[in-house]
Amino acid sequence: MTYKLPGYSIRYALFAGLSCFLVLALLTICLGSSKATEAGAPIPPEEFGDDYYKVYGTPNLTVSLEQTRVYQGEQTSLLLTLTNRGRITSFQVNEEPGANKKEEILAAQKELELEKQRTVAQDVSIRLLAENQSAIDIKRSVAFPGNIREGQTSARLEFPLEAYKNARPGRYLLYAIANYTYQRDVAVKGDEDRPETPDVFYWYDSLSQTIPLILTVERRSGAQFEILDVSPSALPAGTQDNVIKIRIKNVGHDVAKDLMARLRPESGLYVSVDESPIPALQPQQEAELLYKMDVSKDAVPGKRYQLKVLFEFSDSYRDDLSDAENAYLQIEPESSSQPLAAVILLVVLAAVLIVVVKRRSKS
Repeated sequence: MTYKLPGYSIRYALFAGLSCFLVLALLTICLGSSKATEAGAPIPPEEFGDDYYKVYGTPNLTVSLEQTRVYQGEQTSLLLTLTNRGRITSFQVNEEPGANKKEEILAAQKELELEKQRTVAQDVSIRLLAENQSAIDIKRSVAFPGNIREGQTSARLEFPLEAYKNARPGRYLLYAIANYTYQRDVAVKGDEDRPETPDVFYWYDSLSQTIPLILTVERRSGAQFEILDVSPSALPAGTQDNVIKIRIKNVGHDVAKDLMARLRPESGLYVSVDESPIPALQPQQEAELLYKMDVSKDAVPGKRYQLKVLFEFSDSYRDDLSDAENAYLQIEPESSSQPLAAVILLVVLAAVLIVVVKRRSKS
């Protein structure tokens, strides 16, 4: 048996289906926009929608360095303090408490008092980073100063670091990255059964600040040394009493006084005279350092051995300064001239002995 729908029933079914589709589509759009809003700007929990006051402002941390200069090759500690410059920027009354309702009056008073904590930076952590980590090594980069109230300065925070010896003198950028939480809002709900102890609701949020700092790396002295050449540039293995000449130059802008240059060679080279004194080396002046050296017979032929020259000196401003530069010496295979010389010497001695014996036999 077949059943035929009247015309109006078909139209009603189509209309109902279309209406359901539109409702579903609208719900989808609404839900989608709700998620987007929530991700971009969080919707306050329901307890905060009708509280008594709205307060605006946040913590604002600033950083101070007790020292802003270090020397090349220096291991030291940067001492850093944080100050909270945050403030309340605006204040808004959302709802007045009822004039005859004690629980609301007390709740509004408590909420107003608690709103002042909005500018407190809570659970602060500070991380110090060097932009150029090939020049500056921060040994311990994180500190935890705790809570910092508005107008308060933290205790000194210590960050051990090293400015590498090869760091170029100049200004280097550091970043102090501060992370903390703060009280975004507070709501107090009075209860007529216990007006003195209302319900308190807190809403916390997190903030991060990146604060740039400048650290200047300086040379400890205005005198600066450069090795120009080494003579001879190569020595055979197994040789002794070699005289080594190292030519240096003061490429700085200050005089080096009472200069003592000590030679510290790599293992396999041995120095019998390892000091070369110079009374004074003026800027752009050159000098020659003299040392006496033995080369082990076990020294590796073809290897470049390091010769470290340690400079101890004074300049126009400071005493007891030190610096170091490296030179290099090539090792050659052990020379065969010594066995040959011994053979020749033996031949000569044998010839002399034969002549002496012949003369005696004639006589």
